[in-house]
Amino acid sequence: MKTRLLVYGLLRKGDSLGHMMAGAESLGEARVAGHDLYDLGDYPGAVPGDGELVCELYVLPNPTSLAALDEAEGVGRNPPLYRRVPVMANGRLAWLYVYARSVEGLPKIESGDWFDR
Repeated sequence: MKTRLLVYGLLRKGDSLGHMMAGAESLGEARVAGHDLYDLGDYPGAVPGDGELVCELYVLPNPTSLAALDEAEGVGRNPPLYRRVPVMANGRLAWLYVYARSVEGLPKIESGDWFDR
């Protein structure tokens, strides 16, 4: 089974952690309904909501690639910074990093696109 990952912030091509997607196969842009995007300062955070995220969809070169990405996204921190959850994108099941902390008082990115904030 292919391991697909949606990225919407620093892991996108052209952003500061985009190099971490080297070796992954790009499936292009994807939009994911049911999530709102917030500006956390230096990076964004998606949370369940009424909006739509603008993402890039990738197939990872191997399932172990997720371990390095989980580390970068703070999945194993206590408390975690992000959680990795399955969602549907372009008719395919993919992983999405969802912000695991409160967004109360933070600015919402109405466009759902980190590059258009």
